[in-house]
Amino acid sequence: MNFKKFLLEKEPDYKGRMIQDIWQFTDGEIESNHDFIQLIFPLNKKSQSVFHGYYLDNDELIVELKDNNKIKENLIKSSKWFLSFLKRNNHWKSNYDHNQLRVTRVIECLRLLVSNNEADNFYQCVIKLSLDSKINETTLEYWRNA
Repeated sequence: MNFKKFLLEKEPDYKGRMIQDIWQFTDGEIESNHDFIQLIFPLNKKSQSVFHGYYLDNDELIVELKDNNKIKENLIKSSKWFLSFLKRNNHWKSNYDHNQLRVTRVIECLRLLVSNNEADNFYQCVIKLSLDSKINETTLEYWRNA
C-alpha cells in the first residue's frame, strides 16, 4: 500500500477503500472496522492490534509525508472526523474501550506527521469530552505521553 497516494486521495488502501470512503463510514462502521485507523493515522511502528502489516517503515517516507501540506490537511481532517465520532458516542468513556487506543494513535500520528500543536489540540478536545467519564488513569497517562 502506498501511504502517500492514499493520504493524498489518489489511491485506495489495500482493501480498495479511498480515504474519502472511510470518512463516509457510519458510526457502526467506525466501531466495527478495526483495520482502517492504522491507515488514516499511520505511525512508524507496527500495530499491536491489527496485523495487516502496514506502517511507516522508513524515515524518508515520514519526511515526505511531513513535508506535504495536502497530507497534513487530510490528517487534520481525519482527526476532526474521528473527534466528531467521539462527540456523538459515549461508550468509549468507559473504564476500557478500543477507541481509547485509537485516541492514542491519533495523537501520536499528529505529533509525528503534522505538528505538536495539532496533537495537543486533539488531546485537549478529547480531555474535554472525557470529563466525568470512567476512563482509567493508565489510559489518561498514555494520552498525556503520546
